[in-house]
Amino acid sequence: MKKSCATLLMAALAVLSFAQTIDGKPEVRDEILNRLTSRIETQAFVPGTDFKKWDDFLKNERTKIDAAKNDEEFRNAVNEALHNFGFSHIVLATPKDANVRNTGRTVGIGVSHQPSPDGVGRVIVRVVEKSPASEAGLEPGDTILEVDGKKVADNVVMSGESGSKVTLKVKKASGKLFEYTITRRSFSTVRKDEFKMLNPSTGYLKINTFDKAYDADLIDTYMKDAVKTKNLVVDLRFNGGGSVMNLLHLAGHFVDPKLKLGFMLDRGALNRFKSEEKREPAKLAELTPYSTDGFMTPRRADTIFHGNLIILINAGTGSASEIFTAAMRDLYGKKMVDKEGNVTVDPSNITCRVVGSKSAGAVLFSTFTDASNGFALQIPVADYLTPGQDRLEGNPIVPDVTAEDPKLLLPGADDKVIGAALALSERLKVTSGGTTGKRS
Repeated sequence: MKKSCATLLMAALAVLSFAQTIDGKPEVRDEILNRLTSRIETQAFVPGTDFKKWDDFLKNERTKIDAAKNDEEFRNAVNEALHNFGFSHIVLATPKDANVRNTGRTVGIGVSHQPSPDGVGRVIVRVVEKSPASEAGLEPGDTILEVDGKKVADNVVMSGESGSKVTLKVKKASGKLFEYTITRRSFSTVRKDEFKMLNPSTGYLKINTFDKAYDADLIDTYMKDAVKTKNLVVDLRFNGGGSVMNLLHLAGHFVDPKLKLGFMLDRGALNRFKSEEKREPAKLAELTPYSTDGFMTPRRADTIFHGNLIILINAGTGSASEIFTAAMRDLYGKKMVDKEGNVTVDPSNITCRVVGSKSAGAVLFSTFTDASNGFALQIPVADYLTPGQDRLEGNPIVPDVTAEDPKLLLPGADDKVIGAALALSERLKVTSGGTTGKRS
């Protein structure tokens, strides 16, 4: 989550000027793997983990990695090995991936799709605004039956070079068949966050990411209306995280900036502990007095919400989104800071409840670094404990109320998770009234 602007800029320049593919170039593949190994062994850090074991682990994975024929296959094989190594936030990105992350743009047609219920195609669940697909007339609910004359498969690839064309055979919701020839080009991948009222007393705030597309000014505008409601649903489903600074910005609208959202346990915390205690820690919680405070305090906001908070999560809720959820569950409506700076129990009745399905359980602070030839590597640099000193890495958040997402994520689909949140909001009572929420 913690990102270095310098390394991101360097990665962006590498994509533009020095990127090479691994196709037919074993020396490029080896250079990337050597750089990746060096970065992991010297920079990656999770308390209690020996990352020098990665090199031996990699040797057992080389057959599959060496069989990769292009950048995407190489990335997938390496990331499967990294996943099997046992930690989140160790991810290799291709030059194209790195460029998308740095610019918020990609080349393609601009659709997201899922397998159709009858198994004969792929149902479009999202059409990116102002993309080639949107301009061609494709809509959510359309089913793609063929791509360039071939029946669509689960691993279908519709990306390609800018200016190239793809022909799709599509069945509309009406059952009518159409053929579209679409020219691929660059388009923005950014999704705008949303605020609306679900009913007269319940607001809904959708946060798609805490990454670069997070718009702090827009969220501040939304919160001016949100603080007037008795209940607020914050939807973090499919929000895989992003910058911790953006997480702290959102948290400032809900809890006092003097409270800590948890504990960042980095190499410095471990070294300070060992210097003072003259031993290795027996458990992670022993490092909390030595944690880096500055990264875990909310940013001060002009408006603060004082109603019931309901957070929606699923398996796509990860990293910064899990930190926000866990911290709100531990702090919101339960703790406050008095004039002397002491943390006290808040006497109000406002609550935070979590609705949906288990989160990703992927919470490590990370940074991005150059992996050579335009590739970029995300590596973990610190672990995290909640305000209640629980570890989330490998331990998904379990919701208070379980509800499953729609099988097809189509706009307007019956959403049982939101339905469960609304049912819960009807049972909650607010003593503080969801008033203006101005900070004093």
